[in-house]
Amino acid sequence: MDRPDRRRFLRGVGVSLALPMLESWAPRSASAAGAERAPLERLVCIGTYLGFHQPDFFPAQTGPEYVCSPVLKPIESYREELTVYSGLDHRGRNGHLGWKAWMSGSASGSVSMDQLVAAKVGEHTRFDSLQVTCGNPPDPARLSFTKEGVGLPMIGRPSVLYRTLFRSAGDSARIDYLLATNRSVLDGVTEEAKALERSLSASDRAKLGEYFASVRDVEKSLEKQRIWLDRPAPKVEYPLPEFDPVAPDLALECESIMYDLMALALTTDSTRVLTFLVPGWSQVFTIGGRKLSAGYHGLSHHGNDPVRIADYNLVGIEHVKRFGLFLDKLRAAKDSGGRPLLDSTAVVFGSGMGNANTHDNSNLPTVLVGGGFRHGWHRRIERNGPSPRLLGDLYLTLMQRFGIDIDEFAGAKHNLNEDLV
Repeated sequence: MDRPDRRRFLRGVGVSLALPMLESWAPRSASAAGAERAPLERLVCIGTYLGFHQPDFFPAQTGPEYVCSPVLKPIESYREELTVYSGLDHRGRNGHLGWKAWMSGSASGSVSMDQLVAAKVGEHTRFDSLQVTCGNPPDPARLSFTKEGVGLPMIGRPSVLYRTLFRSAGDSARIDYLLATNRSVLDGVTEEAKALERSLSASDRAKLGEYFASVRDVEKSLEKQRIWLDRPAPKVEYPLPEFDPVAPDLALECESIMYDLMALALTTDSTRVLTFLVPGWSQVFTIGGRKLSAGYHGLSHHGNDPVRIADYNLVGIEHVKRFGLFLDKLRAAKDSGGRPLLDSTAVVFGSGMGNANTHDNSNLPTVLVGGGFRHGWHRRIERNGPSPRLLGDLYLTLMQRFGIDIDEFAGAKHNLNEDLV
């Protein structure tokens, strides 16, 4: 007898009754079992704009006995709580434009995975999701996209992120005024657009329908912010610097502060979905007391020069060190059930750039940490093997663990449950 579909209903007398999960219907495969594990509660996606040197990022060995690579050495203590993936990508080669595809699978812009998760869990927190960076990242760097394919702006100043999360009573009054003003503008625009609709062609009416959907999303967001204005913001003690370190040569300092504030956002349950674009410019870093041989962007185009590769790796290691400190904070904090916050938080760390030297977006550096998955190994995906997988398959596993009913994303139609559950 075929196993009944998990969405099966009893129908009769005009009533549909959803059946409960019965023991005899328990999943019989690792792939199905992933959907029945405890759902995830939080998602963090962190992408480094200029990528990493692939031979020094990916371990040479696969399986659980791999030797940690030089770039990942700062998080070696987490090897039982993380999985390294090589060979995953979206099958696109779009240079820096590939960043638009990192979480959406489409360089032309479509809904990103984090926003699908935010729609599922965002109602529980003050902010559905937050998008973070350092300073003003170079175009066309974007991580998060709405269902209409609109790139979401990122907060690049630590002081702005801090005030957003932990505003004062005076801030609340100003925000309330802005919300009321913006709402009246929205109402006027909506009425004008409805009057215009009657004179448009069918295709233009469809576009206008998308516009209405966007307006409704904004209105819902405004209404939610109004509700949260009446609730006190969390009180935290965090010593912000006198000035925001947003100049390119202070990017590593800004990165550290942003990680601290992201950890506070999660531990105070201000949001459960975060994205962080770690930018890269042509700044010349001084690391370990030594000024590097070229600017960061120039190092990423190393031309296989061993000196430049070594310096490029030094910057990559600094990024991983700061990421490790962020993981330390999630491991130390407890969620509402008393577990380490990292156990209920899935953290994706990597890059939308595979090989910055050639602007190749294949074989993207990818590490998954936490989330209560079965970790502890390096999995190499054979791009042309008998069972190829895309980066979207990893995203499917994550979204399914959030309880999202989804079977296809970014061209992927499988998942990676056989690895992780």
